[in-house]
Amino acid sequence: MTFEHVPVSTIDETLAAMKQFGERGKLYAGGVALSILMKSKVYRPEVLIDVAGVKELSFIEETPGGGIRIGPGTVHRALETSPLIRERCLLLAEVFHNVATIRIRNTGTIGGNICFAEPASDPPGVLLALEARMKARSTNGSERIIPAAEFWIGYYECALRPDELLTGIEFDPLPPGFRTGYTRFTTRSKEDKPCVSISAAVAVEADGITCREARIGLGGVEAVFRRLASVEEGLKGTALTRKSIDGVLTHALGDLDPISDIRASGDYRRQVTPVLIRRTIEKAMDMSGSPARAANS
Repeated sequence: MTFEHVPVSTIDETLAAMKQFGERGKLYAGGVALSILMKSKVYRPEVLIDVAGVKELSFIEETPGGGIRIGPGTVHRALETSPLIRERCLLLAEVFHNVATIRIRNTGTIGGNICFAEPASDPPGVLLALEARMKARSTNGSERIIPAAEFWIGYYECALRPDELLTGIEFDPLPPGFRTGYTRFTTRSKEDKPCVSISAAVAVEADGITCREARIGLGGVEAVFRRLASVEEGLKGTALTRKSIDGVLTHALGDLDPISDIRASGDYRRQVTPVLIRRTIEKAMDMSGSPARAANS
């Protein structure tokens, strides 16, 4: 296998290389997924545009509104251990702590993960629950913001155009009163990719039990990551007891379209997904015996 290696050191150089090589070129950062595809001869790019040295793409910083902005070249381990992330969004740190092994977390980047759009992945679900926004810059200099809900559009397909570079991921702090939960279910080893991955943020009314708002991001189950809008709507105004949550899930998951792969059949996923969603909500609400936490603590 032969290819041309083109290291770049700035965003401008990256965009210039993308424009020069067009479809012949492929961005390379951590290379976790790309190297597997190349070794298995599934994908053979002629040119690797190496962005690992682009410092402008690797950062974790606070936004003026108290949110967080992340560079796409930031490795999973940095997100897992960042004091800012752990202070402002422990859910995100927990998700990245559970991605694969520490060796991969020290190499793989958040940008590579979400752009690869592999269904068996954890980060997209939490970014959906946080209502994150992806910032893209085109080789012609234009920029656009893509909401997380519109970022994953197909099986292994994201909304970035061939001439666009992901330059940032940003989300606002969750409103006061939200509590969060996360469930990662694997059928083989702990380090395996998830069969089901659920991130939830839930807020209740003053009575402490009636759901005011719920955000549930689903990964691993279907071909495309998504928020469970019907479930979220069904939970709103409902007392978050085990019985009532199960009742909502019975009626609101009719559109679930599970995939079958080496980790589980679609029928198996259809059976376990409602149970895991309910457990994630219970975890967020401290109803499961697991340590509870507010969203920003």
